Amino acid sequence: MLGLSNKMLNIREFKDLIEMAKGGNLSNVDLNIGDITQDKMETLPADVTASNLGKISDLASKSDIALGIINLVFQTIGMMAVFASQMHNTKDVVLTGNLTHVPQAGPIFETLRRLYGVNYHIPENAEFATASGAALTKTDPL
Repeated sequence: MLGLSNKMLNIREFKDLIEMAKGGNLSNVDLNIGDITQDKMETLPADVTASNLGKISDLASKSDIALGIINLVFQTIGMMAVFASQMHNTKDVVLTGNLTHVPQAGPIFETLRRLYGVNYHIPENAEFATASGAALTKTDPL
């Protein structure tokens, strides 16, 4: 996420990217199903992303682009989780790490939940899950 924001927006700080995205509008950067067809589709609502950053133009604001980058990353994470849950016949996915605190994440995962029936769970202190897991793993000294 920071690599894209650095190249596209000259933003190198995570908190700055998140703050900039707060005023963004995805309809200025993402191509949605409704942009492609006026036909009503039973399984794909018109506001579902067809192509991340597929409608970006010179008129898109930095906030629009910042939100588009966040949306791209979280939709990719969410879809990988959908594919994994389908492979393993489960409907529950636990999200961990610092990205779980990004305010824009909630609506993205909620949309994916509605579309694919996957439940995304963010445990308390999710940002410490990797460190906690490592601490709980006992290894033998050499």
